Amino acid sequence: MLTNIENSKRSASDTWTGNRLLDAGKRDLAWLYRAHTEQLALCRELEEIADSLPASINRQKCIYAAKALGPLIKGIHHYEETVLFPQLQSSPDATDALGPTLERLKFEHCEDECFAEELTDALLKLGSGDRVNMEAVGYMLRGFFEGIRRHIAFEREHLLQGVTD
Repeated sequence: MLTNIENSKRSASDTWTGNRLLDAGKRDLAWLYRAHTEQLALCRELEEIADSLPASINRQKCIYAAKALGPLIKGIHHYEETVLFPQLQSSPDATDALGPTLERLKFEHCEDECFAEELTDALLKLGSGDRVNMEAVGYMLRGFFEGIRRHIAFEREHLLQGVTD
């Protein structure tokens, strides 16, 4: 289960994730690994929601996941794009292939954030008992959490190997 989600508001310029444990500490590589762990926990929650469709929906879990989704994804992407990616590019070990790879990951971030917004809307509707196309929401959930899992696996296997703060 995700840990310590806050419901308070912050300004749009903050890189707030909505998670007390992540927002309290300094942003470093250990923070990124904790953030990835939180993302994977959210993926497990989303998978449980997808598995519960259409008959056994936990409405509270849907609302909780909807509130966690956007801030967590955006906060992690902001860290990666403003801290991690520049650090990787400035490394003497960086290869010519790194630039296009990072650009592809930034594009994936944009797509993930747009998809997260659509998924948030669907989860809020599920949580409030509104009618939704259950099959479509199930596909949305599975497409999102599988994409996030692949993205994290790629970063861990190809970008973060040997990286230190």
